Amino acid sequence: YQYSVIIMSDLLATKILCIFYSSGGIGDVGRHVVRAALDAFDGKIRVLSKDPQKTLLEESNWKSYGEHKISEEELKRLDLQKIDVEKDDLTPHLENVGVVISALGNRQPFFGENVAQQGTNNIVKCMKDQKVDRLVSVTSTGCNEDWPPLQWHWTGKVFKWVLRTVGRKGLRDLNRAEESIFASDLNYLIVRPVGLGEDVAPKGEWVIQKDKYKDKVGVELSKLDCARFCVKEALTPTYEKKAVVIGSDWETSTL
Repeated sequence: YQYSVIIMSDLLATKILCIFYSSGGIGDVGRHVVRAALDAFDGKIRVLSKDPQKTLLEESNWKSYGEHKISEEELKRLDLQKIDVEKDDLTPHLENVGVVISALGNRQPFFGENVAQQGTNNIVKCMKDQKVDRLVSVTSTGCNEDWPPLQWHWTGKVFKWVLRTVGRKGLRDLNRAEESIFASDLNYLIVRPVGLGEDVAPKGEWVIQKDKYKDKVGVELSKLDCARFCVKEALTPTYEKKAVVIGSDWETSTL
């Protein structure tokens, strides 16, 4: 295990960290991944989205807590590229990339893009073409074998109803994106966050659920802390070929 961490760290010393994101709450995590990557990684960062210049540098609605300003010096380390993640050939965009973090799709009804399945299929294929091995992908609690979501918390009943009704299309999209990753030969980590509320302050900490029916995690996980975990796992992997539910500390939760 320690060996794979060293190899990945050496790889990123000369390679690019690549970030995909779409719109919606999961996409917001992707935008926070850019901020977290700038803080933790001093190499080149490539950002691939429909309009990264606008969504990252001009819009303010992704700054769920506090200001996330990108300085002129930090901007020099960002390679912002417009792409259609479902239709474009991503192979040239993944040239010299060492690891990919993806935040595609959406679990919010009536808002955001459902591009996770097609976009992830495209990313996985082009990663194989460019021999990029490590993928960290953000989806949602309640996906695939994690159903039903949040069964230990009162909000789980509400979220379950949402995902079965108005959020059904988004959940199906995320489920199929995960299935594409499961079927690949990539060294992947699927991150299934709970929470991600707009007003949740980052604490620099998180909890990984070890057993769905025994362990509880809090729902007060910030988008930035989820993003920090993704960057940490991209730079120094500790979970390989796994899907994990991430939340806040249940013992200190106020909800």
